[in-house]
Amino acid sequence: MIGDNLRTERERQNLTIQDIAKGTSIRALYIEAIEKGEYGQLPGTVYAKGFIRNYANFLKMDADAVVRQFMEENHPEEVAAAEEAKQQLAEAEEQSKAEAKAKLATGSEYREQVSTPSSRHNNWLIAVIVLLVGAGAYYLFAMEDSSAPKTAPKAVTQTAKAPAAKTQPAKEEVQKQEAPKKVDGVELVAKFTDKCWTQVVADGKTVYEGTIESGKTETWKGKEKVVITAGNAGAVEMKVNGQDMGKAGDIGQVVEKTFTPDNANQPAPADKKDSKK
Repeated sequence: MIGDNLRTERERQNLTIQDIAKGTSIRALYIEAIEKGEYGQLPGTVYAKGFIRNYANFLKMDADAVVRQFMEENHPEEVAAAEEAKQQLAEAEEQSKAEAKAKLATGSEYREQVSTPSSRHNNWLIAVIVLLVGAGAYYLFAMEDSSAPKTAPKAVTQTAKAPAAKTQPAKEEVQKQEAPKKVDGVELVAKFTDKCWTQVVADGKTVYEGTIESGKTETWKGKEKVVITAGNAGAVEMKVNGQDMGKAGDIGQVVEKTFTPDNANQPAPADKKDSKK
């Protein structure tokens, strides 16, 4: 069992559960649950995989092999589904390569590449002609205006100057300064003030999983959704599309937050939150 393997290696290195908790930022009760195989005590499968991977990395074991063994022992159906999806992706890539070769063989790809620069060249030529015509008209107008006789006024009249209106920043400019950053999709910037195990899933794909050290700042982007899971939520300060979201939670809490383009401009509530004990 995977928990027995981790415990055996920990004891071989003369480490205590408290040593592991301090080095990984994983709560001691979760480490005990992993070693006993009581995975129901963990917040969920995602957290279990992350904690086990972090634990194995700390012990300098093969983390990928350890996590794979955990999934095969406890979630074999997910392993089978992942293998099937991997096979389908490989078949789709092979089909795409075959279609690309066929397209090049017919010469359609070459025609598309040649026609596009030609069209751009014609657009540039038209723009230059319009610019030259406009410059010539302006020059003729200036010459006619300078050749007109100028007569000095016989009498000088003075008019009272209206007091200068107080300038205020335009309402649109103020709104522009206060408006959140415009991003196509979701951009999450996370600043870490302490060590924290973190997992980030963008548009259904895991883009990061591991422990981030204090002082680091990371940025992740997604078109439809970004989900961040933090094992030490009080150590994570977040900004989404330039909007300050504050800390993900409290020190020692396990928190999962989801951001989409619809809620990126306002703080999003935690989807899962493990209160400190």
